Amino acid sequence: MPANSPIDRSAVLAARQGLVPARGSGFNNILSKELGDWFSTRRWIVQTIIWLAMINGLMAFIIFVVPAMDPSEQIPREEIASQAAALYFSFSVTFGSIGMIILSQDEIIQEKQTGTAAWILSKPVSRQAFILSKVLSNLLGGLIFITVLPAAVAYIEISIATQKTQPFLPYLLGVSIILLTLFFYLTLVIMLGTFFEQRGPVLGLSFTLLFGGMIAAQFAPQLAYILPVNMQDIAAAVALSQSLPPVAISQVIFTALWCLVFLVMALWRFSRLEF
Repeated sequence: MPANSPIDRSAVLAARQGLVPARGSGFNNILSKELGDWFSTRRWIVQTIIWLAMINGLMAFIIFVVPAMDPSEQIPREEIASQAAALYFSFSVTFGSIGMIILSQDEIIQEKQTGTAAWILSKPVSRQAFILSKVLSNLLGGLIFITVLPAAVAYIEISIATQKTQPFLPYLLGVSIILLTLFFYLTLVIMLGTFFEQRGPVLGLSFTLLFGGMIAAQFAPQLAYILPVNMQDIAAAVALSQSLPPVAISQVIFTALWCLVFLVMALWRFSRLEF
């Protein structure tokens, strides 16, 4: 093999990223490397700033600055809580889904293009461990930076705006629905990455499902029973202990089932790729 082949260069890159010899499936070793990409670089600082600014910064402007511009208009506290929660869950689901698609688009594609996947799989690392480490590390990253940190700040913002503490357990359940939505798009992108060799189809199909699904559900409401097209409304209703939309239970169940289907398909397809 030529000394400057892509696999040789990928081997050096992977070694620099912290991969070390391991026994068994190699899951712990490769998961440690994937988590290091999130937490051992400046990535965690950048992601923290981005999501707090995008979600909580916009919330603060709308619920604090905008009303201050017109002090004569008094809004009841219950309405403020409803509006603030709707803003938070809408921003989190929409921006978070977009962010998860973008952040995970290269997890499989880039590894295949550079030959890193072939080099890693030539070591004692199973293909299942490779896929599951990608999913778990990105899910944890999404949990912390897109979900938990903005949710904690939003909880404080809503409590300040309404001048009372919001019920915590319903709020936590609402936040868990955001995480389920992010998991849906994460597993979708990982699965698509095992089927395609370029980013275009992965991004195109993911964003088509995200935005096309929302639009299509306006004309075919039945889609709302099987696709996560209005999870922000469900999450807000749960957080505020309000009546759930008619599609809520079905939509949550089907979203979880789709996550499982995408993950199984990713494992199946990746196990049959030739490197």
